[in-house]
Amino acid sequence: MKIMVVDGDELFARLMRTKLQRWGHRVVVERDGTAAFERIRKEPFRMVVLDWDLPGMDGPDLCARIRKLRRARYTYIIFYTGKLDKDSLMAGLEAGADDYMTKPLNTIELRLRIKNGKRLLNLEDELCDGAGLDRSTNVVNRAKFRQFFRVALAEAKRTKAQGTLLYVDIDNYAEVYDRLGYNPAENMMTEAARLLTKLTRESDLVARVAPERFCVLLQNTVWDRCQPVTDKVHAHLGNLTIYVDEASINPRFTLSVVNYPQAEQGFEQILDEAPRTAVAA
Repeated sequence: MKIMVVDGDELFARLMRTKLQRWGHRVVVERDGTAAFERIRKEPFRMVVLDWDLPGMDGPDLCARIRKLRRARYTYIIFYTGKLDKDSLMAGLEAGADDYMTKPLNTIELRLRIKNGKRLLNLEDELCDGAGLDRSTNVVNRAKFRQFFRVALAEAKRTKAQGTLLYVDIDNYAEVYDRLGYNPAENMMTEAARLLTKLTRESDLVARVAPERFCVLLQNTVWDRCQPVTDKVHAHLGNLTIYVDEASINPRFTLSVVNYPQAEQGFEQILDEAPRTAVAA
């Protein structure tokens, strides 16, 4: 699990990192609240362990700002403090922390709190994946799409029908992520998903099958008859602009298609191995 530790005490932070790494976690350390928030804004962490008293931005402030960020997966926050009064503890929890520990930290207690947080995150992941939707874009996720396509392929073979998989790769997703951070990159994908859903038929299925990729299942439509769809995608997605703070983002994208069924190929072979035909504007 990817964990950020935020503590102004360099020695303490180093000791915390050593313990967490020994328990199998990937750990990033930040020394002040402002730097930590900027890192978290651009790079998702599953868990943040932080001190109450931090330079730059204190612990409760940092918690509150993390909670305002848009995230595909929940960020579990544990804070630790020497303040034992009820008001201080309530302030941390009301700011968005999930758990707290008191100083001096006990290694056994720390490990138990981390394990408990990880268990809750795993449970949340299972519930979200089982729902079948990508939480950022609200279209079908990869796992659910593969299940659906398996059934669609079997039905197409049975009825001797044909269909097309239209892949939409957002080529500058990684660039936007690296330059502006997670939220702007996901906003771009959300707007692209909304547009694809609007441009396709109700009988079609839009799915996010990779961080930077959508796949549209066009049933009963082979490549030479789905060109009106690709023309609309080129025209509308090519003119899409997303505004984030003072920046504007225009998705750069590539379209490609695969027809199905294909001889004796199964659904996994078609999804993972079948060559795709590029679609020019």
